[in-house]
Amino acid sequence: MSLSVKEDAYWSRDARQLLAEPGSSEQGLSTELAGERLSAARQRSLRSEPDRQALRLFAHQFRSPLVLILLFGALVSLVVHDWTDAAIILAILLGSALLGFSQEYRASAALAALQRRLALTVPVLRDGQLVTLPADGVVPGDVIHLSAGNLIPADGVILEARDFLVTEASLTGESFPVEKRPGIVSPQAPLGQRTNCAYLGSSVRSGTARMLVVRTGRDTAFGAIAERLAARAPETEFARGVPGDPGRASYLRWRSASPTWG
Repeated sequence: MSLSVKEDAYWSRDARQLLAEPGSSEQGLSTELAGERLSAARQRSLRSEPDRQALRLFAHQFRSPLVLILLFGALVSLVVHDWTDAAIILAILLGSALLGFSQEYRASAALAALQRRLALTVPVLRDGQLVTLPADGVVPGDVIHLSAGNLIPADGVILEARDFLVTEASLTGESFPVEKRPGIVSPQAPLGQRTNCAYLGSSVRSGTARMLVVRTGRDTAFGAIAERLAARAPETEFARGVPGDPGRASYLRWRSASPTWG
């Protein structure tokens, strides 16, 4: 079974089995094997989609049928020279669209800011040699070295640790650092109790460790949050009748992005 399969409770398995499955070892991947995996890993990266551009986001505010009807009404008012009604309708539509755009643009900007945090380098074992690579060059099966101050570039299991404390507040809400060490954890353990794993989006507070990369990009716990932030929740019949309501958009986005750990 591939290590990138989300149903695989890798935190409950022996590290030696995990090292054997992807063709990795204590000395890391070979350059050739890593190159083969890199293209597939980049297809699942956390980069922004083109449709998140500002103009597209603004144009999206006018897709509602009710908005199109009101626009048609405004055009009719202009044709018959009813300037007052046309101005009122257009002002309401523009204000509503701007408010909706503001909410979605801020959410997209927040997601982009999270992604920019991942623009880091990491020491990786390749062909038995420790080399420094961009974080987006890490693939499942890599063995990486982590130390105090590092941002963790992927999800994985700890192979070796020394006084290794990790801050996971962005994932679990726990403000205090958590000690990570090698071992096996129950398959039912929630994310916050997987003391043998470290996750993308967390940071190293102190100590050093070696970690086997298991999941990257969208397959990580952090990636699941990013996908829920980017996804649009299905609109109800009521929602379709309220164009550009920023409060509704914010609530639906919050509900769709709220993680359930376990």
